[in-house]
Amino acid sequence: MSLHLDRRARFTRQFTVRAELRAAADGPTTLDGYASITGQPYTVRDWLGEYEETIEPGAFKKTLREKDDVRLLLNHDGLPLARTSSKTMTLDEDNEGLHVVAELDRRSHLTNDVAVAMERGDLSEMSFAFSVTRQEWDEDYTQRWIKELKLFDVSVVTYPANPATTAKLRAVDLEQMGDDELRELVARAQRRLAPRIDAGALDALRVAIDLA
Repeated sequence: MSLHLDRRARFTRQFTVRAELRAAADGPTTLDGYASITGQPYTVRDWLGEYEETIEPGAFKKTLREKDDVRLLLNHDGLPLARTSSKTMTLDEDNEGLHVVAELDRRSHLTNDVAVAMERGDLSEMSFAFSVTRQEWDEDYTQRWIKELKLFDVSVVTYPANPATTAKLRAVDLEQMGDDELRELVARAQRRLAPRIDAGALDALRVAIDLA
């Protein structure tokens, strides 16, 4: 499998696991929650159809061991609320999933707004953005197991899904995709379109990929 991580599409998954605040009278406000649950299958729908996906236990171990610089964001955008490289956020994978503990600075208007919304219960779910570095599919591409991933951010989110959001590719650039990614794309397209698609055209595309 290609490990050109910068060429891989980024995905997001949102889980209805509760994120909570702990506030000390004379100290920082701490966010404590889970950005992902592992070992539990959920349904994903993307532009090639529907499949069942599971983030396997241990999927976060490599990205955490390599100390990837991960931000805490609101809805995967904007100024960071905390960050691993500044040591205002720590991440670890336990038996439940990806555990997030972040120190929130209430001097920031954005951070204070997020904290107030969480204290009121208006914000309570989390998400994470990632690319896949190791995975497995079953033969008919109806089940996917994510074995390893690269983590980009964790986010408090306004609109969670139950239990995960629709997966969307930010961009599909065939020129930048690796051979394994192209083969996966062809196989999933064949499953979705068969028997409407011309089998000869798919065979020719496979040959072209193999010869590239």
